[in-house]
Amino acid sequence: MKITRFLVLALMTPLFLASCGQKEAEKPLAETPAAKAEPVMAPIINTPDDALAELKNGNQRFLNAALINTEYKTQIENTKLDQKPHTLILSCLDSRVPPEIIFDQGIGNLFVARVAGNIEDQNILGSMEFATKVKGTKLIVVMGHNKCGAVKGALDNAELGNLTQLVNQIKPAITGDKNNPDAMLDETAKNNVKMTIADILKDSPAITELVNENKVKIVGAYYELTTGQVTFLD
Repeated sequence: MKITRFLVLALMTPLFLASCGQKEAEKPLAETPAAKAEPVMAPIINTPDDALAELKNGNQRFLNAALINTEYKTQIENTKLDQKPHTLILSCLDSRVPPEIIFDQGIGNLFVARVAGNIEDQNILGSMEFATKVKGTKLIVVMGHNKCGAVKGALDNAELGNLTQLVNQIKPAITGDKNNPDAMLDETAKNNVKMTIADILKDSPAITELVNENKVKIVGAYYELTTGQVTFLD
């Protein structure tokens, strides 16, 4: 009997151990605390050149799919009482040119004015003066883009309700070789940016004063729809 019991126990032991091992394997693993993401340090923007550098860095992050300004709930909380955007961007209405995204700036870092053909009027100028004189914005960017429908409308003499007077404002910027329509479209769009900057400085003494005091800088930019890259114009 003792031998029989010994044999039974010997035979059952591997089954018992295997069963125990299976039960242990079925137990859920203890959850490892997730590593906390390092907080993103906001760049210090003291000068117009600081703001310009951040836009260049932001566009590079966008191109590299390495966005850092996507904590929108935190940004909403941080800006619910006030705003201090470092830059105002006057860009085209085109839905493929979203400044907050292509410069990776999120909520609260940019004032954005958008109108077909990125042209200025008194309302835009008043908004720029509010941004710079009241809220301390340090940089104004006028940004055009390739394949701009408003610029093409100016080249094609488009007429449609109020659109007619809008494209007429772009016509003075028309330049380039008519035999090369694609190049002409690009050259006119870039020239339109430069003419808009000149008009802003001519029609807003307040902004001109800030520019002359080096408190504000105004620059042109050009966005490539096909690549996502922003080039700043001389």
